[in-house]
Amino acid sequence: MRFLAQNDPGPPGAPTGSPNPFDGVQPDLGVWGEAFNSTWKTLLGGVWGIAFLIVAFGFIRATVELQRAKKGGYSADVHEHTESAKKSVFALIALAGLGMIFGAVIAIF
Repeated sequence: MRFLAQNDPGPPGAPTGSPNPFDGVQPDLGVWGEAFNSTWKTLLGGVWGIAFLIVAFGFIRATVELQRAKKGGYSADVHEHTESAKKSVFALIALAGLGMIFGAVIAIF
């Protein structure tokens, strides 16, 4: 109990006696220069594009396998490939909305 009493900061909102060193600091990648700023944006765009390709190919694969399962009459495979196609569509929607989501989060803060 003695340890807790010595390290107790007191009631919420009470001054602690030490200033916040990050008060007024804003995140800024411009400090690394324009070359770094354009490079990370290019890399992020490339990774985002690759993610679109992977999800699109996954959706095409799931759709083709779903059609094969339907033609063959394999009900268990139909259910499995339907779920795979749904997941691919949800991933595609999430990827498409990712820029808007990040923009909204950045605008809030």
